[in-house]
Amino acid sequence: MKHRKTSILAAIVISLSMLALGCGEAAQKPGNTNTAAETRGPGTRGGSLTYRLAQPVTTLNYMLAEDEASVIATMFVMNSRLVAFDPEKQQYVPSLAESYSMQADGQTADVVLREGLKFSDGQPLTTDDVIFTLEAIYDERTQSAAFRDAMLVGGKKIEMKKTDERRMQFVFPERIAAAEHYLENLAVLPEHALSAARDAGKLAETWKIDSDPATVVTSGPFMVGASTVGEKLVLKRNPHYWRKDANGQQLPYLDELVLEVIADANNAFVRLGQGSLDMADRIRATDYASLKTNGGPVKAVDLGPGFANDHIWFNLNRTTPGGKPLANQVKHAWFSDKRFRKAVSHAVDRNSIATNTLQGLATPLYGFVSAANKAWLDPNLPKAEYSLDKAKQLLADAGFVQKGTPDAPELFDAAGNRVEFTLAVQDNNEQRKLAAAVIQQDLAKLGIKMNIANVDTATLTKMWTATYDYDAISLGLAVTGTDPSASANFLLSSAAVHQWQPSQKQPATEWEARIDQLYAEQAKEPDQAKRRELFNEIQRIMAEESPIIPVVSRHMVSAANRRVGNFAPSVILPYSLWNSDELFVRN
Repeated sequence: MKHRKTSILAAIVISLSMLALGCGEAAQKPGNTNTAAETRGPGTRGGSLTYRLAQPVTTLNYMLAEDEASVIATMFVMNSRLVAFDPEKQQYVPSLAESYSMQADGQTADVVLREGLKFSDGQPLTTDDVIFTLEAIYDERTQSAAFRDAMLVGGKKIEMKKTDERRMQFVFPERIAAAEHYLENLAVLPEHALSAARDAGKLAETWKIDSDPATVVTSGPFMVGASTVGEKLVLKRNPHYWRKDANGQQLPYLDELVLEVIADANNAFVRLGQGSLDMADRIRATDYASLKTNGGPVKAVDLGPGFANDHIWFNLNRTTPGGKPLANQVKHAWFSDKRFRKAVSHAVDRNSIATNTLQGLATPLYGFVSAANKAWLDPNLPKAEYSLDKAKQLLADAGFVQKGTPDAPELFDAAGNRVEFTLAVQDNNEQRKLAAAVIQQDLAKLGIKMNIANVDTATLTKMWTATYDYDAISLGLAVTGTDPSASANFLLSSAAVHQWQPSQKQPATEWEARIDQLYAEQAKEPDQAKRRELFNEIQRIMAEESPIIPVVSRHMVSAANRRVGNFAPSVILPYSLWNSDELFVRN
């Protein structure tokens, strides 16, 4: 395979239920990635394993996947992409594409598919299916906004030219830094099964979670066996999957992979101990400590800082998506003043949250780039260290007045309004709820009254993506790579995951416009040193303006029954299932 001397990493950014996609340059392995994982090798055929999902899969159509569970199932387990990211090697590897290379113009990528590829129904997989998938993503009737954004270059579409059944060209509208990001985003779908729906403009209604499994055709290691809405997705072995192991045995090894929804962490821990659950990611610190000391059948692994960040942000929207003025104009005046936001940032005791609240299984975070991302994290990024004195001075400079007593201060704005707001937190995320309680105490020292509202996932998503009816939200980003492109749908003012004010028609501020410009420049800059300078400037603008208040990068802590062969979890999505085709049941 031809490629640049520097390897590139695939990336996905997921903000609870919305995602953006990108790529990245190879990094040093973050934390202690895979040091406690076993060496992977040939396995044995047969058997079933069960993996815990905290949320249900909501669609069987990867183009409509907007939550982590659905992305894991549809993009990583049910389907294959042209290239894939190997977290162990920390680089892209060929998948459906046998080879790919970039021409000297920096705009044309030549791609060759593997010979004899087939979908799960036995029909051939050809360049026509790749072209169909890209066109379906671009079709606005498909309602695949996140993937569509990710596959645009400077707001323009990629053109494709078919050479023959296996060979094609991707022609980008302008020079790009690397093609792998776009190739990795294409989980190839079957034209023969979906063309009628596409022609009728009904792809958005196709392959719903309760669809007949026989109608869902896949290109990855597994296909749909059965689906129980809100409870579990049973996947069975794809007999036409292309990949083989070192001995020439066709993968996957498993006959069945069950993705079961276990929202309650206590239940998940009990099920692991009972053996009715085989694998779980992001287990609690208390569960990790217990598993490490009890010597039982379950193995727990601390992989170090993950690529998933926890942060909070304030609502900077002035109107609803429909243009109706929001009723939070007094609070908007506070939230839109960066001195207020920076004061809150200085008041958050990140070290206490990481060390005490999360029992050492987290790393303090000062920017939107994870502590795991050593390749692109700006080493000179200013840190908003814990300082109530700096916080108080910033608030005073912004016209806020502290009243009450030293033991029970109360903060008021210049107009005499008591500073009080509500932080919405995902109700099934115990770690974020614990951190929110600490932040509540920290802000009380400034006289800020922060209420906490535990909200279910669907409602929380609707609050910041549809109604804009909220004060502040505790959430974060999950990223599967290191490159600046990984943050496209978060950084760009027009993007859907621009959390504090998404989908802007025009940048609302000069600094957001500057980030848009810098992002566009780095996206087509082939010189990695220059790209780094541009991305460092973006990080510093974000730190200065503080549209988000970074809190911690939680460690990825995974667990599996010792009967799971080739268990090699990663800090990068899809965590323990990145090598689902290699997992097997140990006798």
